[in-house]
Amino acid sequence: MNRCKLIFNQTLMISTAILFGLGIEELIEYIFSADEMIRWQWYIPLSVILTGFLCALASLVLVDEESSLKQINMKLRIFLHFLALFGVVAGCGYLFNWYSKISQLIPITIIYVLTYGFVWISTLWIFKSDEKKINEAIKDIQDME
Repeated sequence: MNRCKLIFNQTLMISTAILFGLGIEELIEYIFSADEMIRWQWYIPLSVILTGFLCALASLVLVDEESSLKQINMKLRIFLHFLALFGVVAGCGYLFNWYSKISQLIPITIIYVLTYGFVWISTLWIFKSDEKKINEAIKDIQDME
């Protein structure tokens, strides 16, 4: 999968998952509080897309063959990636007022962990699908010869 496709797909997946998670969080707060209206700032959707894009860019380090991190064990790279992306999400969340207290960071953390797992599974599935298509195309070419 080329880099642009990876960034685009992951940005969409991450942004959708974050927006979905924040929506569920707000719905739960609406149900259990006396507020009559859910209020989001105008920039929340843009901040979600920016956060998704920043997280997708960081994923290039894991798949980059020329990376200086190539010598580090893959499990350690994934763990460092997980922590770095959590820093990005927590930082963007604080910067864009998704939370203001540490107790409000707990739902963001849950959303992050679920999103991280979802994006990993989806990206692996896309990689496998692309690989399968490439192998079928090669097989078709070999059959023609």
